[in-house]
Amino acid sequence: MAENDSYQTPSATPDNYNSNDNTETAGWHSPTQGGLTTPIAPEGGIPAYPGNMNGSGNNNDGISLPIAPEGGIPAYPGDMNNSGNGDYGISLPIAPEGGIPAYPGNTCDSCITCPNCPTFPIFPSIPSNPVIPRYGQVRFINASTNNFPVNFSIDGTAYASNSQFSNVSHYQEISDGFHTVSVKRTTGMQALLLQQTFPFIAGQKVTMVLMDAREGGLEMIQITDTGCNNLPTGYGCYRVANVSYSGSSFDVRMYNGDTVFRNVSFSQVTSYKRALAGNYTFYLTNTNFYGAIRELPVIIIGAITGTSPISRPLATGNVTIQAGQNTTTYIMGNTWSAYSLRMVTVYD
Repeated sequence: MAENDSYQTPSATPDNYNSNDNTETAGWHSPTQGGLTTPIAPEGGIPAYPGNMNGSGNNNDGISLPIAPEGGIPAYPGDMNNSGNGDYGISLPIAPEGGIPAYPGNTCDSCITCPNCPTFPIFPSIPSNPVIPRYGQVRFINASTNNFPVNFSIDGTAYASNSQFSNVSHYQEISDGFHTVSVKRTTGMQALLLQQTFPFIAGQKVTMVLMDAREGGLEMIQITDTGCNNLPTGYGCYRVANVSYSGSSFDVRMYNGDTVFRNVSFSQVTSYKRALAGNYTFYLTNTNFYGAIRELPVIIIGAITGTSPISRPLATGNVTIQAGQNTTTYIMGNTWSAYSLRMVTVYD
């Protein structure tokens, strides 16, 4: 320090300050920052300093960071943090609700590694064309005691030909809706014997039975073969249909006298009953009208509850019940024609 130099505390007023016109002719001197006072940046703006604001990373010259626009990032020249020594106290911007902040470069190449990537639920695919059944099944049984064969057709299409008494056709497809069934003689003039319209339902099996009418001639009934599901293991289902002659009524019994079906009248079809799988012999008798007689709720081989063995049945039927299978016995024929009373069993 020079001899005549002496340290003077810098004043807080500018040099060459003119008190008369309140004007300043020189810059401000700061007592703490090398004679400089930090200028005030425009509202929301950034002070314009030459060069790198923090090249050394050792001080920040007392500078307070400007406030960035709402939700934005302060725009500093160069790399915001190329030295890795400081981040200027910057907080990451808040992304729009549910969104991802947009930083330079690709910040989310794969949503597998990006914690902020949205996730979307995966729904099972639905078939565009679900399979809907459009067809049912139909078969024909000839229970008529006429001594000539017949042909069965639906809407002019043949379904069974040259059918005689007790013949059973195979199931065939039939489209859903109303169809006209025709019965014609197979021989001679092939005269039309019967024509009638019936409804057929998709997914349902039916049996069309031709039988002797009450008033003479022929009639046809439709029997539904779909039913008796959810059977216990080892059980099948069994029922009886009376398609013999007008005014008839029968009981179906076991040898020990137990009644399986009681008072089955003409054109009646009983409900299915559960039956333990096995071989059975059923006996057809005239209906016993005693009120004390009850039907067996479940058909089981060897179950002995009756006390009156069958001595002279009208007809006998040997039936094999298969597990999971529906079975029907058709009572047909009469006592005065060439076709005697009988029990014909088929699987539904």
